[in-house]
Amino acid sequence: MGHRSSRREFIMGGLAAQAAAHKASVPLRHRILGKTGLKATEVSYGCEAVSDVTVLQRALDLGINFFDTARPYEGGRNESVLRAALGTRRKEVIVCSRSYGKDARTVKRELDESLQELGTDYLDIWYLGAKDTPDSVPDDMLEVQLAAQKAGKVRFRGLSTHRLPGMRDFILQRGRFEVVQVAYNFTMGTPRDRLKTDPTALEAMLEELKKAGVGVVAIKVMGGGYRGPASSDPLRSVYQRPGAHVAALRWALRHDRVQSASVRMADREQLEENIRAMERPFSEEDRKLLAAHLGRIGPLVCRMCGACDGACPKRLPVSELVRCATYADGYGVYAMGRERFNRLPPVVRQVRCADCAACAVRCPNGVQVQERLVRAQGLYC
Repeated sequence: MGHRSSRREFIMGGLAAQAAAHKASVPLRHRILGKTGLKATEVSYGCEAVSDVTVLQRALDLGINFFDTARPYEGGRNESVLRAALGTRRKEVIVCSRSYGKDARTVKRELDESLQELGTDYLDIWYLGAKDTPDSVPDDMLEVQLAAQKAGKVRFRGLSTHRLPGMRDFILQRGRFEVVQVAYNFTMGTPRDRLKTDPTALEAMLEELKKAGVGVVAIKVMGGGYRGPASSDPLRSVYQRPGAHVAALRWALRHDRVQSASVRMADREQLEENIRAMERPFSEEDRKLLAAHLGRIGPLVCRMCGACDGACPKRLPVSELVRCATYADGYGVYAMGRERFNRLPPVVRQVRCADCAACAVRCPNGVQVQERLVRAQGLYC
């Protein structure tokens, strides 16, 4: 009996090893980030809300060479987690971080803190994060970023935005940035707003960035991540098939205007599913799957078009609050949503949309605005 048991364990161990080898054998393609010369994997690791060092190390072993973190992630602890994961392999990979600071003094301080927490002398890319209007990036902030580059603390200057249409000219002026992170996903492909989210115009802007030599990294590529419980989600069984739910990832990388997609992968299962997704290109089957999915999540997901800016009589940042609800309900990361909600001014956090008889905001994409805002307030207040 013992001999049979040992033989069975040997066979099962061999099969497990073969399965692991197959997972690791998917060749990850690389693309050059604009004029930087950085050769980045198409799938980059968004480290936000990832605290398991072993998952990050598995990503290294599978070939991912692009890691994306930020100063405030996980209360300032995420960078040290990435440091532990990289160990002696720091120089083998591209490391980027960001500051969400609103003034030059803050971003300068946070850059030094990032370098200390990451245990490195330099960042390959340093983003000014969540900058959606030109006036959110004052000249002295740009001067801090340029000075850091000249000092060798930063190799390439970056900017992260959810609103490329409003930032296009600012990005392209005088070569301010070598890399940009842009919100880009399949939900933005069928908008009703004629001006700010025209998909043709958005693709044209990405083409302009490509011609200017600006590297483009896509963020928010999963379009809200809504997958829901099996009882209420008819697509869950489809999206749960290995690799199927990352049709959205293949969509974001379907052309070379985008060089990498930054994706948060909370565990090994998500990591390896995303890597397996790179075995084939975006297909007509993927397109149909995403169209059906969009029909279900349309009332829930902000397209970041800007149509609601200034529309609320109480001056609420509507799109930001909708995204706060999405972090919890769509992506399943309540702590991240709470962190974003708590960054909002106290006067915003004190408003209760349930007190309004009717919402004055009408989303051109059909998002149920009042329901989403009430949900965010119920989650975090």
